[in-house]
Amino acid sequence: MAGETWSVVHANDLRPFAGRVPCVAAVVDLPEGPRMMTEVVGCAHDALHVGMDLRVCFRPAADGTRIAIPFLRPARRPPLPA
Repeated sequence: MAGETWSVVHANDLRPFAGRVPCVAAVVDLPEGPRMMTEVVGCAHDALHVGMDLRVCFRPAADGTRIAIPFLRPARRPPLPA
């Protein structure tokens, strides 16, 4: 997967997002063809770049349902700022 565009979100009053800012909202091109809007984690905001190789991970939904929410992180982890 490759990142196409993203935005660092610093304020969000929608549950469950309000407690997870700043976060990176991104649009990525999936290898199968479609584009997906998602969140990118595990990377310093200034280390993101168009075409960055990403991998999918899953976390449980915040409401406790048995739904898994996909998110992305770099395929190779760049160093986080000190």
